Amino acid sequence: MLAWSEYDTLNLKLEKWDLYYPALPAQLEGKTIVQLSDLHLESLQITPEHISKTITPLKPDLIVITGDVINTRTDLDKVLSYLSPLEARYGRFIVMGNNDYSHFSRTLFNRYLGLLRGMGWIPLLNESVYLSDLSLWIIGIDDPATAHDDVSKAYATLKAETLEAPKKNLAPPPFRLALAHSSDCLDDVVKYGADLLLTGHTHGGQIRLPGLKPFITNTYLGDEGIYEGYHVIDEVPLYINRGLGESEIPLRLNVPPEITFFTLHKGDSEARHTIR
Repeated sequence: MLAWSEYDTLNLKLEKWDLYYPALPAQLEGKTIVQLSDLHLESLQITPEHISKTITPLKPDLIVITGDVINTRTDLDKVLSYLSPLEARYGRFIVMGNNDYSHFSRTLFNRYLGLLRGMGWIPLLNESVYLSDLSLWIIGIDDPATAHDDVSKAYATLKAETLEAPKKNLAPPPFRLALAHSSDCLDDVVKYGADLLLTGHTHGGQIRLPGLKPFITNTYLGDEGIYEGYHVIDEVPLYINRGLGESEIPLRLNVPPEITFFTLHKGDSEARHTIR
């Protein structure tokens, strides 16, 4: 059992998803997004080189991280080696998770943000950014698990711009990509709308034995059996990433770590999924 678990912990999967939208802006046709989540650098056994060699050949247009990169003060020394090599044509964006807040003074948390910005990553703490070249809003929701989330604030700039949209004749409307560590902000996201909500936090259960509940679910949806993968809930396409690392126990069982690669298409086909 231990050998099986050790294999699953390192058995990194590349989950590929083709997503289709009838009103996708032309600028986003064929554009790609890589999602990472829950690195938990304090115990991560997957090397920076393995992650970089998986992502670099994909040449993603965007890279996003949905929280829980660090957990302890010593993790600050590991961030550079893991995140600096990762490149994306239109930018790299990150939101915070519960462990990013758990054991840090405000001073050290600000040091972490400065480290990210110094590498060219853009932290989004209840704020949004518009990429005009892509006709894309990226809405970054701060960690729901520690009640740092303020979805109304995260959407504030987008809401103001939306009021101006009729004057600008934006057709089709910009794509709305929302990022959050946990799906527990979903109710509020539904109110404002999103074309894709990317989350993590559950680790996909982390340890799953046949006939037993997963070791980790961590969310309202997780308690209802929705703790990984692609779902459409209240008209919001939601993806729950299994993450790369572990918490509590530095092992996985029947839940391999993942990097997720999304390709956006114009059309009305069902989502398509392959694993490598």
